[in-house]
Amino acid sequence: MPPTPTGDSDRSRFNRQIDEAFTEASKLAGSALAPTDFYEQFLTRALGGINAPAGAVWLRTPQGFLQVACQVNLEKVGLDDKRGGRQCHNEVLRQVFQVSPARPILLEPQARLTGASAEPGAAPAANLTDYYALFAPIVGPEKQSLGLLEVFQDSNHEPKLYQTYLQYTLQMAGYASQYHSFTGNRQNAGTEKVFAQVEAFARLIHGTLNPTECAYHVANEGRRLIECDRLCVGVRHGSGVTVEAVSGADVVEKASTHVRRMRRLFDAVLKFNDKLVFTGTRDDALPPDVLKALDEYLAESQPKLLVVQPIRDEREKEDSRLARSVLLVECFNPPEETGPMIQRLEVVGKHAAPALYNAAELKRIPFKFLWWPVIKVQDGLGGKTRFYMALGATVAVLLALAMVFVPYPHKMDAKGQFMPEQVKNVYAPHEGEIIDILVGAGQIVEPGKTPLVKFHSPELHQQIAKLEMEKAAAQTTIILLNEDLKKIDQGNRFAGLEKLSSAEATVVSTSSSLADLLLRNNMIETERGNFLAKAPRTDLIRGVDPGRWKVLNDDNRPTLTRKTVRSNEPLLKLGAVFGPWRGEIKIPQGNIGHIMRAFKTDGLHQVEEVPNPQNPLTTMVRKYLPVDVLFAGSPDTNYAGRLYESDVSQEAVPNKDDHNESAPVILAYVRIDLENLSEQERAVLFVAGQELHVKIRCGNRALGYSLFHGVWEWFYEKVIFFF
Repeated sequence: MPPTPTGDSDRSRFNRQIDEAFTEASKLAGSALAPTDFYEQFLTRALGGINAPAGAVWLRTPQGFLQVACQVNLEKVGLDDKRGGRQCHNEVLRQVFQVSPARPILLEPQARLTGASAEPGAAPAANLTDYYALFAPIVGPEKQSLGLLEVFQDSNHEPKLYQTYLQYTLQMAGYASQYHSFTGNRQNAGTEKVFAQVEAFARLIHGTLNPTECAYHVANEGRRLIECDRLCVGVRHGSGVTVEAVSGADVVEKASTHVRRMRRLFDAVLKFNDKLVFTGTRDDALPPDVLKALDEYLAESQPKLLVVQPIRDEREKEDSRLARSVLLVECFNPPEETGPMIQRLEVVGKHAAPALYNAAELKRIPFKFLWWPVIKVQDGLGGKTRFYMALGATVAVLLALAMVFVPYPHKMDAKGQFMPEQVKNVYAPHEGEIIDILVGAGQIVEPGKTPLVKFHSPELHQQIAKLEMEKAAAQTTIILLNEDLKKIDQGNRFAGLEKLSSAEATVVSTSSSLADLLLRNNMIETERGNFLAKAPRTDLIRGVDPGRWKVLNDDNRPTLTRKTVRSNEPLLKLGAVFGPWRGEIKIPQGNIGHIMRAFKTDGLHQVEEVPNPQNPLTTMVRKYLPVDVLFAGSPDTNYAGRLYESDVSQEAVPNKDDHNESAPVILAYVRIDLENLSEQERAVLFVAGQELHVKIRCGNRALGYSLFHGVWEWFYEKVIFFF
């Protein structure tokens, strides 16, 4: 037994199965089969629609007893497994058949019939099987009971489904009732022809899913079946009704007064949610909106019989919204007895409702103009499997062509930091003890003026004192030699001049050493062994005046005060923050080949002409690659920059700042276009040491190579180069 439908696909398949059962039962109800053949096929369809294991059709005999007309697997449900089971089942049949008015009944396993339907009998009315028993009455044209449709259903389904099964059983019994009604009507002259017309009508209207075509079939063919003067069809799309077809008219003029008033009448009757019948007499009990719309329409058209019938498909019964379709019948010379005409309208409505509902539902599906041609192609290829195979092959070919022929920017990744172009570290000129750091983090200092560090170095003091003593001794020697040269004769002057020259050289060398120790380091000795170092002079920074310095490092006074440092240990880091800035990036060595190839290949790089510094009257060409820069402090904004060929180092160095990356990197500098920034933006971006994510544009290459060059390089290195 199939499991209870729980998923959306299972429910959809189960609903289609029930709809197919209804369709088959409807066809059987309108057929001219003999009762025995009809009930055999009918019961098979009824049980198959809900996968029921067993069932039977019971019909009343002329003597008033119930007799089985057809049964399937009735002996397997266990009626005789328990003592008295058959008698209890017969008593249930008798009491259910006698219920007035006739209605469906659900009896659970091992349960008795209770309520108003139960009455005392020779045996208790009970279902002693392990199955749910579903009973639905088969009635005649006058609503008299003709028999029962009994269905046994497994007890392993969800409890809420059994009411659905009961309603299904009731509707299937209704088709059996229609068969009896149609069979009786066929005894009249011309009945067979009418049912042939109905069957042809049903096939015609279900042969298209276009709402307009379906509506025209309903209007034109339905008018002949109903035998009225005019039949109009309206379909609700969204909140309003559209007049889709008018019998006898090739085109519906939707802007005409007649159609607009008909549409308002349709809207009013759908909200009224009941049939409107006008036979020439005004009914004041109707709602005001319906009366107003009816009066307006009657002013345009004067039929003596007007019927507006909302029609609902079975799938709309549980829907609280308005009916999807509506029919309007007009007759200008109606017969005296209008009942048969209205009955034929109901028959037409039952067949038209599902056809119009399906067409309207299909129209609701979005992007039909896209997938409808796809369906045509699928049919032309011979099925869904071939279509998917062709689609996959086409996509693969197009993707391969795009990978080869579509140009795409080839970008190389790099990381770095944003720093001022002029940066200098301050070192201790000699080994010594730091007495105090005189500046803090972020402080602005003046070159050659602002004192930075106060430190104590006896060795430096001794070295300076020694140099000064040597200089003083050499100066004294020079004075003495000059006095002696005045007294000695010409023959002995050569030796004196040689000594004088040596003493003068000593003065020059000691002066230079003192300048190196004090002047060039911008340092003075305040006390014996205590020195004060000032901010470095700008003439030592690449010959460019950066203006004022700013302390870039954190406040290191607590860690350096009273600490002995060597001359190679940096004490402060100064940056010319008011001058030009640039990005200092590290390019992985795996990417530098692509970058250098872009510089050497025409069309992959860009050029600009700048004045020649050696000859201002001429210009020189500089190559550069555009770059995209992302600041860590502003991750939602992309900035443009340039990487000049001259700013790329020609040496690979270890990546000392990243302990997790052992591959060497190439240092380079990126010029970033940061003109016209607001003060707020400058405060966010101009932070020394801010992390940068850089993508270097190495020209346009094939899409596949730009996206998967790393895969190709790995494959070449690990596989092809291996062999």
